[in-house]
Amino acid sequence: MKKTLLLSALVFFALPILAQNNFNRHNFSMNAGYAFKFADNHPEQFANMVSNSDHAKTMKHGYTFEFAYDYRFHQWLSVGFEASMLGAVHGFDSIIPSSGEANNSIYCTDDMNIFYVGPSFKVQLPTIAEQFDIWARVTAGYMNMRNTDKNSISNTYSGNSFGYGIGCGLDYAFNEYIGMGFTASFLQGSVSTLKLGEDKIDISENKESLGRMNFTIGVRIRL
Repeated sequence: MKKTLLLSALVFFALPILAQNNFNRHNFSMNAGYAFKFADNHPEQFANMVSNSDHAKTMKHGYTFEFAYDYRFHQWLSVGFEASMLGAVHGFDSIIPSSGEANNSIYCTDDMNIFYVGPSFKVQLPTIAEQFDIWARVTAGYMNMRNTDKNSISNTYSGNSFGYGIGCGLDYAFNEYIGMGFTASFLQGSVSTLKLGEDKIDISENKESLGRMNFTIGVRIRL
């Protein structure tokens, strides 16, 4: 009796492990879509966004590109990495009061890019109707921000930050190897030191938040 129970237990625990081979281990995703940056307040170095609230609100909206690789070592679990980029650019005419009959105007622009890369851990739920996959991913890594603002002069500020995020998605498989998917993800980080050329500027009392939401659609490749 004991031998029968022991054998049954071994079979019970071994079946999920043996079933792990029935999936593609290498998973790639490439996405593009919309990004919304959360920051409402900016340090004084971001002159265009401090002086023009409408411009600052417009700069919250941008585009994003994402890439992720997941190695599926279990039916429901994967490890890998993800990388993404947010881009936002906007310009406006600023009126400069003049002592003459007509005021002068200057065209001001901002071009902001935020990059992220880091390892990730992914949980994948059982496939629905053999074609739909629901999953969630957590990540923590490195963020880099570059913002070029131009009014009377042009300045490029940059900064680095620790970043972390969470995302979820729904994938649809056309066949065993190709599919498409929708993702919604959140990334957070904040810059406390800006670099302008060789100069470093401490903004720890009014950090620049890099937090954002991404909504993307893209291609899935499974090998």
